[in-house]
Amino acid sequence: MRYRGAIFDQDGLLFDTEVTYQRAWIEAGRRLGREIDPAVPRTFCGISPDGIKEIVRRTYPDIDVDAYCSLAPQISWSEQLSSVPVKKKGLDEMLAFCKANGIRTAVASSSVRRVVEHNLATSGVRDFFDAVVTGDEVEHGKPAPDIFVLAANRLGLDPHDCCVFEDAFSGIKGANAAGCGAVLVPDQVRPTDEIRSVCSVFPDLAGAIAALR
Repeated sequence: MRYRGAIFDQDGLLFDTEVTYQRAWIEAGRRLGREIDPAVPRTFCGISPDGIKEIVRRTYPDIDVDAYCSLAPQISWSEQLSSVPVKKKGLDEMLAFCKANGIRTAVASSSVRRVVEHNLATSGVRDFFDAVVTGDEVEHGKPAPDIFVLAANRLGLDPHDCCVFEDAFSGIKGANAAGCGAVLVPDQVRPTDEIRSVCSVFPDLAGAIAALR
């Protein structure tokens, strides 16, 4: 077997939580007196906070960027903390395969720890993961490789021995930069030819098990 470790993004990959962020960005705009084009938040998927702020500055120069980019995540996190996340198709099969084959597993999410831990625990999958790394633990967010390097380190593995599973191109870039294998399971954004040239693409996590065989 090629890989000894599997590193998973959370939002849009393990759970159908990316939709809560999409709603939150629109709601935050309304609270600040600005109507947000729903197409704009879709470009935020997998982007670091600084990257999102840059997009907002270019697209809505009249909005209070710091207030907007602080309020929207808070709205999403509040929604997530009051509910049980919907697991993405194939998650149970993927985790069962990793456990049965001795593949160590980690979550590498740009979200905050309290939300990630809540989602893993309430969905019943926390015990399948050997490590959890969140965005507030690294200096540079995706597409920098920091979070994947740290996740591999916590698994006791070299990044080259790990495969990263992502739903966003920024995560794929980070995985490539870290020296990990890279697999895209699309959620909000459809893969382009550019994405397909630098990673494997599967329709769901069950299909993506093939990358670990």
